[in-house]
Amino acid sequence: MKKTIYLLAFLTISFINAQTKESDYFTIYKGGEKYLKPLKYILFDEVRNSEFEKKENKNKIYFNTEGESFIFDIKKHKKDTCSIDILKKLTLENTTNLKNEACKFFKKKKEEVEKKKNITLIYPPAGCQYCFKVYILEKIGNNKLIKYEVEWAHSNL
Repeated sequence: MKKTIYLLAFLTISFINAQTKESDYFTIYKGGEKYLKPLKYILFDEVRNSEFEKKENKNKIYFNTEGESFIFDIKKHKKDTCSIDILKKLTLENTTNLKNEACKFFKKKKEEVEKKKNITLIYPPAGCQYCFKVYILEKIGNNKLIKYEVEWAHSNL
């Protein structure tokens, strides 16, 4: 009986920990506290917007839009098919605004850390894009979307 209870507890803890992964978090400085990345969604529509471009290369898909580059790597990221009804529940982002939002979010977190730890962080970020977890939504029919978990690889900040 004890073995069953321990096994159940172990499986429950493992299941809870499996819901998030290391890439869902970011730090302000090396060795610092980890913060959960906010989720951002971008609707990718090559047909309606000529600024959008999609290139496929073996195990990677490259999404380019308005000076921003996103990479879906089949070995690292997840892809999911979902109903178009999900758009009612999500807030879609414009990539131009997303750049500014990322920098504001980083600066706010940096100020919180400096105030909390009573330190001054001197270095500016090389780019703030690592603070957000981004998903690209691509329409594949009237009722379906493919949701790509992507890495924000390049920003014109």
